[in-house]
Parts: sequence; C-alpha cells; structure tokens
Amino acid sequence: MWRKIKKISFLIFCCLIIFFVATAIYHHTMLKIAQAKITHVGTSVEVDGYKMNVYVEGKKSDTEATIVLLSGSGVASPIYDYKILYSKLTDEYQVVVVEKFGYGYSDVSGLPRDVATLVEEDRKALKEAGVEMPYVLMPHSMSALEAIYWADTYPEEVEKIIGLDMAVPDSYTKSNVANITFMKIMTYFGMHRIPAFCYVNRDGLSDGEYEQNKLLVYRNSLNNDVYEECKVVLDNAKIVGKLAVPDVPILMFTTNLAQASGYEGWVKAQRDFAEHAKNCLQIEFDCGHNLHYYESNYIVVRIKKFMKN
Repeated sequence: MWRKIKKISFLIFCCLIIFFVATAIYHHTMLKIAQAKITHVGTSVEVDGYKMNVYVEGKKSDTEATIVLLSGSGVASPIYDYKILYSKLTDEYQVVVVEKFGYGYSDVSGLPRDVATLVEEDRKALKEAGVEMPYVLMPHSMSALEAIYWADTYPEEVEKIIGLDMAVPDSYTKSNVANITFMKIMTYFGMHRIPAFCYVNRDGLSDGEYEQNKLLVYRNSLNNDVYEECKVVLDNAKIVGKLAVPDVPILMFTTNLAQASGYEGWVKAQRDFAEHAKNCLQIEFDCGHNLHYYESNYIVVRIKKFMKN
C-alpha cells in the first residue's frame, strides 16, 4: 500500500514538473513573439537613463490645473486600465497618465523604488513631456503615498488631490512579501495568462486596445520594478506617515473592498486620514478596490464638481 502511494505521488510530482516547464516555455516564447505586436501609445521621455511613458489626453485649459493619474500597484497597463474613467474627463480637462518604470510602455529600470525616487521620476517625466504645473494628483491605491509625499514636499506644484481608494500610510500594517514573492514565481511560469488567476480589464476599450492591454499584462505583471516597489512599501508608508496631511483640497473615494477580509481596517485608515485633513470630502462605496470599473460615471460627476469648486 505504501509503495503504491509513493508511486502515485511520484507520478503526480513528475506531471507537475512537466506542466510548469511546459507553461514556462510557452509563456517566454509568447513574450518574444508578442513584442512585435506591442504598439506604443503616449510619449517616451528619458528619466535617469531609461524611458518613461507619459500619456496626455484632452486640451489644457488656461484656468484649470492638469489632472495627473498615478496608477495603483502592479497595474500592468495604466493607460488602458483607467481609460473607462479618465476618458470621461477629457472633454473638460487635460488628463495625464504617468506610467512608472515597470508599468505600461515604460522601461524596467532596476532603480530604487523608495517614495522619494518615485516622486522625482514622476516630476521629471512630466517636465520632459512638457506638462506644466500646477497638478491635480489622482492616485489610486498605493500611489497615494506618492501623492501625499509630493504635495507635502512640493506644495506649490499640487493644487488638489483626488484619491481613488487611497492606500494611506495607516493602511499598511504588515508585510505581504511572502505572498508577492509566490505570485512573482507563478508569473515566471505564465500562470497569469490563465483568466481565472489574472483578470484583464476590457471595460471602455476597443478590441485593439483590449489586445494591447493583454499583451502588457502578460509582459509586465510583477516585473522586477513592480516587485521591488511592493517589497519596500512598508518603508515608504513609514516615511509618508511622518508627514502632515497635505494642506490642499482632497476628494476621497473609499471602497469597502467588496467586504473582503480586512476591509474594516482599510476603511478606518481612510476615515482617520480624512478627519485629519483640513479640507476633505470622503465618499464611500460598497464595491471592489478597482472602483473605476464599477462607479466611473458617478466618480466623474463628483470630480467635475470638485474641480469647479
């Protein structure tokens, strides 16, 4: 009986090895083939020796600040992922999507991912792309740390903040490196190509844009820059947590993560942040973290009202 169990276990182990080797070969072969299919959108600018992508949509107004969208952690293709939201603003405002190193069409740099470096890269990219300040920063999730640091360090550059389910400093209470490392290993084997494991947004996209989004998701997911950013997020949160809440008007959209595990702490952290702000309006939603998928129409109405007041 024991010999039979060992034999079955060995066969299962061999099958798993063959499966992972086959998926890895397939994944990396497809990455090479897909490289020729990736069509660049936006403007590539040089920042610290590497190419960083900046996408501009809408006409600049003489009286309105430019909205600068900063994507959440690990969003492989910000231009396409957030299009369902920002495209509804560009009839009245200029919106700029900054793709950090490791995101979208930008290079993977290998540079440090501390919050000060991230903000300096954002600022240099906007300057090189000819995008003039002041800015209305619109961070999603983890990039809230950049927005807070930016507004606190360079207050003359930031007019307002529009927070899309902001991961404020108190949102980070423990390390998630073990889970992220496991996910990174799985991406090496191409597991993120399986739809059940990795959702690729197609809301608001044409067929061609959806294909580009998929190609960038397959290429960029948990690359070295994104992985390093996740590894140092606790340190970044501690740095930003020592700063004052920015003294600018803030509009915060907060979700309950569709009542996922730990949502109470997530909501509380944002409520506490809002309470310490001098001029903040917080709006809460019962939906998932990627609120732009679910509530873009309402969010746009509130943003336009916020921009005018």
